Amino acid sequence: MTSNLITSVFAALLAVLLAGTISVFLLAGPAMSVISVVVILMGLVLMFALGLHAGGRRIRIRRRLRTDHADFVS
Repeated sequence: MTSNLITSVFAALLAVLLAGTISVFLLAGPAMSVISVVVILMGLVLMFALGLHAGGRRIRIRRRLRTDHADFVS
């Protein structure tokens, strides 16, 4: 009698575990694809913002004080 009860309880627990695993897989699968799309889009937006920030700065080029000095010696 007790072995039948243990087998029944064990089978019920395995059924619940299987149903839970399948439901988590079906719920997490679409969520992971949505999360991955959001992460990629956030990366693109941050890179665009970084480009705007870096492009807004002026690059100052220093002029040479002496113009009579040649760069290349022949």
